[in-house]
Amino acid sequence: MAAMPTSCEVVMIENCTAVILAGGESKRMGQDKASLRFGHDSLVNRAIRHMQPLFDTVVISVREPREHLLVPQLCDSGGDRGPMAGVATALEHVDSQWVFALACDMPFVSPEMVVAMADKRANQDVVVPCVDQVIQPLAAFYSKSCLSVMQARMDEGRRSLRALVAKVDASIISEEELRAFDSELLSFMDLDTQTDVLRAEQRLALSKAKEGKVV
Repeated sequence: MAAMPTSCEVVMIENCTAVILAGGESKRMGQDKASLRFGHDSLVNRAIRHMQPLFDTVVISVREPREHLLVPQLCDSGGDRGPMAGVATALEHVDSQWVFALACDMPFVSPEMVVAMADKRANQDVVVPCVDQVIQPLAAFYSKSCLSVMQARMDEGRRSLRALVAKVDASIISEEELRAFDSELLSFMDLDTQTDVLRAEQRLALSKAKEGKVV
């Protein structure tokens, strides 16, 4: 597989909709993660703000409608079928051939990395990063071409997005390639607990001090 380029202009990604996954139960956090304050905004609004320069359309995948969001919301009908239901619902309803699925609790995703991943979509069903030899399906591109496989697997009670990758044509982006855009792989820091939030806030404050801007 050809490596991703080591530099990448942040441009609008064509034929793709960003879907922010905000339907999780947040059991380990003890409160709704999407509305959790991080920096100057909620996690879900931070994700929206970071995706809007990259995509013509940004939508939110939710279990129930949320107030005070200024982008379209899609309520998945999957019951307790996890993120796959949110991705599948988005693929069913958006006009674009592709969606980029991003968990709302990943506050440091690199726009340059997302653009570079988008360039790997040709003749694939999925483009997904791999970090520490683990597939990262909650910051990945999915094509409508894999929707039927998703639906069949959910009907069988199989809801793992990682397992789905093995069943479709996937471009798996290596850790080495990802580090060209995100040397510390902060894109894949997810906030599951209050301890995670504290660590991420410390990282955010450090970045502000070093660069003089909000990351």
